[in-house]
Amino acid sequence: MAVKHKALVTLFLLISVLSLSTLFTLSHADEDPQLRKCLEDCSLRRQEKKKCTRDCYQKHAEREREKGGGRDNPWREEEEEQEEGRGGKRGWQKENPYVFQSEQFKHQIRTEHGHVKVLKNFAKQSWLLLGIANYRVAIMELNPRTFVVPNHWDADSVGYVVRGRGIVTVLKKDDKESYHIKQGDVLKVDAGSVVYVINSDSREKLTIAKLVQPVSIPGKFVSFFGAGGENPESFYRAFSDEILEAAFNTQRDKIERIFGKQRSGAIIRASEEQIRALSRDASEGGKWPWGEKGPFSESKGPYNLLRKRPTHSNQHGQLYEADKDDYRQLGDLDVRVSVANITSGSMMAPWYNSRSTKIAVVVEGRGQLEIVCPHLGRQSERETRRGRKYEEEEEEEEKEQGQQQGQRYRKVQANLSPGTVFVVPAGHPTVEIASRGEDLQIACFETRAENNERIFLAGRNNILSKMEREAKELAFDTSAREVDELLNAQRDEAFISGPGSRSRHGGGGRGGRDFTVESILEVVAGM
Repeated sequence: MAVKHKALVTLFLLISVLSLSTLFTLSHADEDPQLRKCLEDCSLRRQEKKKCTRDCYQKHAEREREKGGGRDNPWREEEEEQEEGRGGKRGWQKENPYVFQSEQFKHQIRTEHGHVKVLKNFAKQSWLLLGIANYRVAIMELNPRTFVVPNHWDADSVGYVVRGRGIVTVLKKDDKESYHIKQGDVLKVDAGSVVYVINSDSREKLTIAKLVQPVSIPGKFVSFFGAGGENPESFYRAFSDEILEAAFNTQRDKIERIFGKQRSGAIIRASEEQIRALSRDASEGGKWPWGEKGPFSESKGPYNLLRKRPTHSNQHGQLYEADKDDYRQLGDLDVRVSVANITSGSMMAPWYNSRSTKIAVVVEGRGQLEIVCPHLGRQSERETRRGRKYEEEEEEEEKEQGQQQGQRYRKVQANLSPGTVFVVPAGHPTVEIASRGEDLQIACFETRAENNERIFLAGRNNILSKMEREAKELAFDTSAREVDELLNAQRDEAFISGPGSRSRHGGGGRGGRDFTVESILEVVAGM
């Protein structure tokens, strides 16, 4: 009797689940005849029915997005998790794959006293960013007089102090180092190092932007808290009780008391006396490059980028850069760190990196960004072939290019504001413009820094000015004199007046031929 009752209960639950599933399906299918037809076709299949149904909802979700809707796909979360493990869909990309706003960060740590947030994986944004799939961007922001509980990451990182001041302590196998940090400091932390940070200021927040390179799982990293308790949870608590008793040679109740008391979170308030005590052993960083040991000395502490003479400087802006020759530890990750200060109404002249991909964080101010991208030149054609295999799509594109007059380009535009992250791949011409009324400051991490060159496309140091007279005439199909008039008109370099700030002169050269900066970019791209 009991067995029969149990069977009836199981049957009732099964029917309920199926009914709810049917209601959910009908509620969508009633609104979308195409979805209903697709689901009916799936019901006739005996094999791969789940995959067929998932595909129906995926197409339904795409139609909703095109109409401005956005009804959730019930399998989307599952697919995103699977995608993340595969590095994302190789054929998928969004309208602007190079720009990220604050809502695309996810909090790794968050308390009332501060947070650490991490930008989504670049490879999930677009296959165009697969080259930096093993880099992540993290932002740490700490309220005044706060303390980050010691932890280590399974990742190397390079941090830039955006604002504020504090103390960072790094524990390694045979060493402990504590340093005062302030705005402009660059500090590299090795994977596995135990780190704790203090915001020692009583008024200002401490903000650090980090470029993170995972060493365990490509594109993924986590924080490991040894110190702590229930919140943050100490990883010691995951070990068996008998293991901990043997490891610490201590009774279980005392171990549980030590590793169970902390419940305030990973970022907590510290008293003035505690901060003063923790500050005693901290040394001043940022004395390089010209310390007692010379410009290429090994500096374990932070390097202050803003103390260095700028690479480029004029009334329109300044560019500060540091690489392994300035701060040797940057060579371990093959990264260069730079900060661009662009004066209100000015812009950085069009330029590109020869090898590096630039990952930039807007620190202060507002402005605009333009990137010239060859891969988005036939976006609409790509979207019609979204279901094809990536290799087949590439082969067809190469065949098409052979039949066309040349490479097509697309201008990618975005507004910049504090917290915006943007990526400029190697070889892609770009421009950053500061809005009128406020300066624009951008902190940049550039990968593959070894042998990279920054190539300017306009201004006194324009690379095209080096071309021979005959090469100019052949490339532009006009007289070299007219080309030189254009290339030599801008006398500033690196930073120049922005749109609307310059004097407008009459255009048009001899013979009535009109050529623009876009034609220059095409010549450069075809080199």
